[in-house]
Amino acid sequence: MKIKTSLFLCLSLSALSSAVWAQDSQTTPTPKESDSSGEINEIIVRGIYDADFAIWDVPASVDVLGAESLERISAVHPAEALNRVAGVNIHRGSGQEHLTAIRSPVLTGGAGAGSFLYLEDGVPLRAAGFANVNGLFEGGTEFAQSLEIFKGPGPAQYGSNAVHGLINITSKGVEGKNTLKVLGGEDGFISGLASASNGAFRLSTSLAHDDGFRNDSGFDQQKVQLKYQGELGPWSVDWLSSFNNLNQETAGFIEGNAAYKDDAIRFTNPNPEAFRDGKSYRTQARFTRGFGGNTLTMTPYARRVELRFLRHFVPGQALEKNGHSSFGLQTAFFGEDFNVGADIEYTDGFLFEFQDNPDQFSFTQGLHYDYEVKALVGAAYAQRDIELGASTTLDLGVRAEYTNYEYNNQANTGQSGRFIRVADRNDDFLTVTPKVSLRHHLDDRSLVYIRAARGSRAPQVTDLYSVQLNQVAGEADVETLDSLEAGFKRDFGKAQVEFAAFTQWKDNFFFRNANGFNVVDGKTQHTGLEASFSAELTDWLSVSGDGTLARHTYDFSLDEGSPANNITQGDRVDTAPDTLWTIRATARPNDLSTIEGEWRHVGSYFTNPGNTEDYPGHDIFVLRGDYNLTAALKLQGRIDNVFDTRYADRADFAFGNERYFPGRPRTLFLGVSADF
Repeated sequence: MKIKTSLFLCLSLSALSSAVWAQDSQTTPTPKESDSSGEINEIIVRGIYDADFAIWDVPASVDVLGAESLERISAVHPAEALNRVAGVNIHRGSGQEHLTAIRSPVLTGGAGAGSFLYLEDGVPLRAAGFANVNGLFEGGTEFAQSLEIFKGPGPAQYGSNAVHGLINITSKGVEGKNTLKVLGGEDGFISGLASASNGAFRLSTSLAHDDGFRNDSGFDQQKVQLKYQGELGPWSVDWLSSFNNLNQETAGFIEGNAAYKDDAIRFTNPNPEAFRDGKSYRTQARFTRGFGGNTLTMTPYARRVELRFLRHFVPGQALEKNGHSSFGLQTAFFGEDFNVGADIEYTDGFLFEFQDNPDQFSFTQGLHYDYEVKALVGAAYAQRDIELGASTTLDLGVRAEYTNYEYNNQANTGQSGRFIRVADRNDDFLTVTPKVSLRHHLDDRSLVYIRAARGSRAPQVTDLYSVQLNQVAGEADVETLDSLEAGFKRDFGKAQVEFAAFTQWKDNFFFRNANGFNVVDGKTQHTGLEASFSAELTDWLSVSGDGTLARHTYDFSLDEGSPANNITQGDRVDTAPDTLWTIRATARPNDLSTIEGEWRHVGSYFTNPGNTEDYPGHDIFVLRGDYNLTAALKLQGRIDNVFDTRYADRADFAFGNERYFPGRPRTLFLGVSADF
């Protein structure tokens, strides 16, 4: 494998300077903190809630990827960390793009944007109704203290978009060490991270550049995060401000039967003109104080998002510009057995879409859409724990959420090919989402629970106002997901296991078929089993794994006039593999080093609604390791796709063609970090 000279030079200089600093400080090596440090009770999930909860006591499927795991993974894309979680399947696109699945198919369009809630320190990265299907690239995952994943409809504190699940990025506190880190890889990837604290403020920056392993597929990304923690009279203040900028040269789908296996095709880019430019600015401050033995929190926030990209994935390749500015307030008042609160958010957003290219089928040259939307969302929720006995607790919750959209068309009304520009209108939606769970401790190390919950979302603004043929303005309705889940958690001391079984029914599923047309009233069913385990086999070897066996089916029939698009009740939902698993073995041959091997499996899946085309699945192996030169200085390395498997990060079928985002070939990454 060939590594660029400039990369080695940068890594060598960084390592040398860090080593010199370490020698001057006269530090000595210390043992690496263990990943398997004991009890399930020690794992805390906080950001999703307003207070600390032991993951052991949560009557739902919640996973936490902690600081040490994130450091070992050293992800260059969030999927590399999140796909370790049972029930999660994130398809990587080009650069920092992605599509998400949590107990669901991999969803696209409005469904992909609106079915998953992405948060940072409990505040959504984007406004309700204005989500981004690639939303994780706007979060500060590089700086995260942990990633929290809630599977299934979210708790009562969260409404729109917390349908199939939510992901919360928790930022590092101002306490702790300063960090410098450089990571480089083949194909011109290099990133640098610096995080410094003076005890009250923490400033973190990240710079990343990648030439891409495909032609014209590089990106540059910069992130800055400033955090303050202190006191203001009786209030504790936790303030976070973030900036993200992404400039990406996007590689499009390659086409043809199993094209991802062909070396003459998989490194090419049929859309060298494609790009994605995105900026986001966010600030939020959580004010917390005691109040009559309970706790009151108030979190005002504001954000600005701007995005420009070429729609390379559809004929015509129109240019889309969208963005929004919003501000809001989250409030919560809670004690040991209750939580009540109210949220309000106002957003002013826009979307503009124009096709320069000549007509391609019904994708016509010229203006497609030009509109503005003002949105107001108000919500109230309540949650209460009721002790039924010494070991049994009933948890009741409900959330009511009102959404109003004021749509203003900036162009002439009418139709242009498949695109319909509708007249000005107002739309209102009210959702009520109850939650109930029952948890019982069999003993001080075993928990069983059952949970019934509804998740719902008002339509995305694009669902409502980017209207196409076979769709009527305002036809998209509130999407609902009713979920029933049962689970078991057991701590054996040196081993832990967790099982969950779930079944879910979704109504008013809004999706795009294989010809790119919107379907507004679909129904699906999702049933599955999840298992997670970790075990310390010896004092130097541990194993862990997460797996899913699931079946995702259409619960309605639809005749679209073509085998690729026709849906028969009981057909499999496309891009929904039955099996997913990740198995890891972690060895610590001495106090200074760690070696980890990982096996990632993705099962076969259909690539279109008619179940006429499929992808056979794949198995990928990753090897990573680190070595502590001193207490402050650490070397890291990893090899992705150890056996150089030809596979697809994403496979689908659209507009009569098999299409793929090919997976990265075997790739070496090397890094060095210093903590002081």
